[in-house]
Amino acid sequence: IKVIILAIIPRSFGLSTTADDAKNYLRVIILLQYVPRIIRFVPLLGGRQSATGFIFESAWANFVINLLMFVLAGHVVGSCWYLFGLQRVNQCLQNACSVSNISSCKVFRDCGLNFDIGGQNEQISQQWVNEPASTACFDTGNDTNFQYGIYQQAVLLATKHSAVTRYVYSLFWGFQQISTLAGNLIPSYFEGEVLFTMAIVGLGLLLFALLIGNMQNFLQALGSRKLEMQLRRRDVEQWMSHRRLPEDLRR
Repeated sequence: IKVIILAIIPRSFGLSTTADDAKNYLRVIILLQYVPRIIRFVPLLGGRQSATGFIFESAWANFVINLLMFVLAGHVVGSCWYLFGLQRVNQCLQNACSVSNISSCKVFRDCGLNFDIGGQNEQISQQWVNEPASTACFDTGNDTNFQYGIYQQAVLLATKHSAVTRYVYSLFWGFQQISTLAGNLIPSYFEGEVLFTMAIVGLGLLLFALLIGNMQNFLQALGSRKLEMQLRRRDVEQWMSHRRLPEDLRR
């Protein structure tokens, strides 16, 4: 799929193959890949019909399904958080490039562009690296710079840690926000960031409601089984008493 998006489709339709465009193509297809994965879990949300009610066949199956749903949700939320964080960094660099006086600064921000800038390549590159507007994009501790909001840790994570650490921390971040319903998040005024935070809150509430509902169904099933056994025992005792069976045989 990635090869088709990055190579075949742009060549077939004459689309641009810059790094920004390739990143946008990949972002769309990655997000769309989560749709069939979530749909596969929809039949599991309702459980299966049994003689004691609408529940799973066992407590362990119920626990495993809820755990898988939680892991998938944490993976999706953490991945989207890291992806959107990098997008905000890219937006900051775009703004820095537009306000700077450096010629061809877009070449150093977008590796898909191959503009010929002559022998001044290294000099202009160093000038872009030392540009205060561009370096400020990675200074998350200054409130006067670009407002990253909930993506501040994603910026630090992308610049100072390995790929394994990035994935593990993003997964942890997704678990943390789902379990706390994003109670510790303070988004900036960027509309997409606010909507993403609202989506985390809604997803956390949905998973919590599903967990409570499954536990309630399981407890009701246990009560129904216990009541069923009590009624069956009473009927058997009444039948034995009516038949006047000996005490040894009753035992």
